[in-house]
Amino acid sequence: MHGWNLSLLSDEILEWAGVGVTILDPAGNVLYYNRWAEQNLDREPEYLGNDVRGRHRRQITNPRFDAMLALFEEGRTEPVRYVARPYGKTTILVTVSPIIVDGRIAGYSQIVLLKDEVQELCRRFDESGRKSFEQEMLPHGT
Repeated sequence: MHGWNLSLLSDEILEWAGVGVTILDPAGNVLYYNRWAEQNLDREPEYLGNDVRGRHRRQITNPRFDAMLALFEEGRTEPVRYVARPYGKTTILVTVSPIIVDGRIAGYSQIVLLKDEVQELCRRFDESGRKSFEQEMLPHGT
């Protein structure tokens, strides 16, 4: 499309994605998190530039995290998906993907959804199909 430059919009796309986005460097240092992540997850400005392992609350998390990164370093390009409850009550659905530039890992993206929100959407869809979504999004009588 004429005038469309995705690279100029990438910052805004990340900020307004409607999901949690965190970017790590190859060593596991936090480079970026979006406003959704700040509002819904444990993200603080002092995390930027620091190793994410220092923020994991459960001891088992770091060996698992290291094993996941090792998979990527060994050539895995498919995302790793898992479910976690890092804050006690809130269950999150996590997708971690390598960011590959010129054939090398430049970092990792972590996309997070809230399990309760996803389940509620699926429940509504299972109960009424598209009807409830269309009623919310479209003006009455459309």
